[in-house]
Amino acid sequence: MKKLLLLLIVPVIIWFGCSNTVVAEFATVKEIKENSIIIQNWGGETKEIVIPKTNDYSFEVEKEYFFNYEVKKSKKAVLISAEPNVP
Repeated sequence: MKKLLLLLIVPVIIWFGCSNTVVAEFATVKEIKENSIIIQNWGGETKEIVIPKTNDYSFEVEKEYFFNYEVKKSKKAVLISAEPNVP
């Protein structure tokens, strides 16, 4: 019985743990908040990205950046890195 229960629980844990998505895109900063920013990508979609306290980024509104962020299972986006888009 314990083995059957483990066989059912382990795949569910793996599915929930491995379902985060990493996104890389060019986007413009639309709003700067205390611990997050609002960005708009080239397709017009907006997203709020949480900036971890360990990262020290300085953003400017209406400036374009290349963002890498992780969308967690909770639908929360967390910044991995950002670089200004230099033409």
